[in-house]
Amino acid sequence: MNAYLDNNSRTMTDPQVLELATPFFTDSYANPKAMHSHAKDVRVPYRLAMEKIYASIHARPNDHIAITSGGDESNTRLFTNIYLNDILTGQKNHIIISERESSAIMKVIEHISAQGGRITVLPINDNGVIDTELLKNIITPKTALVSISMVDRETGAIMPIDEITEACKENDVPLHIDATHAVGKAHIDVQMLDVDYLTLSAETIHSLPGIGILYIKEDKETTGLLSDSKNTAGIIALGKALEQAIDAEAFEMEDARELRDRLEESINSIDDSIIIVPWAYRAPHCIMAGFKDVDSQMLLWELDKYGISAYTEDGRTLVESMGIDGIYKHTLVGFALSRYTTSDEIDYTIDKLKKSIKKIRANIAYTIKEEI
Repeated sequence: MNAYLDNNSRTMTDPQVLELATPFFTDSYANPKAMHSHAKDVRVPYRLAMEKIYASIHARPNDHIAITSGGDESNTRLFTNIYLNDILTGQKNHIIISERESSAIMKVIEHISAQGGRITVLPINDNGVIDTELLKNIITPKTALVSISMVDRETGAIMPIDEITEACKENDVPLHIDATHAVGKAHIDVQMLDVDYLTLSAETIHSLPGIGILYIKEDKETTGLLSDSKNTAGIIALGKALEQAIDAEAFEMEDARELRDRLEESINSIDDSIIIVPWAYRAPHCIMAGFKDVDSQMLLWELDKYGISAYTEDGRTLVESMGIDGIYKHTLVGFALSRYTTSDEIDYTIDKLKKSIKKIRANIAYTIKEEI
């Protein structure tokens, strides 16, 4: 048996999504905006897909949605635009992000900082979320943008978006939400959230990879942000995948949580283990746990032998950031379920996880004994 539990990184393409998109690679592959007759078979499916994309995030007709090659391009394009239009011109001088943003955002932020932009990186607290009181003390009308991931890509921590939005509105500061890891796990409504920009990526919602969106509120400047994507198959796949993700929200929030909680209960029964980010602050599909004396890379290697795919933290900084006991440094391993995760896969993972941890700890104990 195999168990794929790395769904925060990449998800399988839903068979229905693939079936719907395939003809637009092989048969109806014309540019839907072209004037020739080959474009006729593409125009209606393209328009319907864009309508689904708008509807899935509750965008208004006058809002703008740019189709990009994925979340990284969406985020990079937005930050570059903010720098060119607001910071470089001297209108604003400040950007606020959290320390848990994507590598693409961190890279473009480094560039903006090198060009003289002032950057504040908000730390997370021991619950894995940012301190909104600190945000309120730092934000000013000269802040050009606040950018926060709605759901942490590794821990599943859900950020307090309502409080963040309130702070932004009080200071007339635009808010950008990266919803890449929130779609299908938390309700996405740009009107209720009252955000100015929102990005998401197809690869985490069972769609074709290589496509994403940048939502822009109707009253925001769009120069340099909009594009005319020719990826018709990707757009049609994304529309279907978003529709499915919204339809599956109840499953993700109930059935997937039930499976996740079963895995979590078993992890808690393992000696010297810890779950980071409390249950109440976490998306329903995700766990990140630490195991004393078990190096995360070694555990991933052992699990992979059984066909179990999990992940570890990218920068290995969560222990320090969240004030966790140092014995868990370099031991954190994450498990991200999807709507395709089965009960049998979770039972299988529980069994092999316990065996792997026991084996690693026994080897370490033997090595220490030999050294003595």
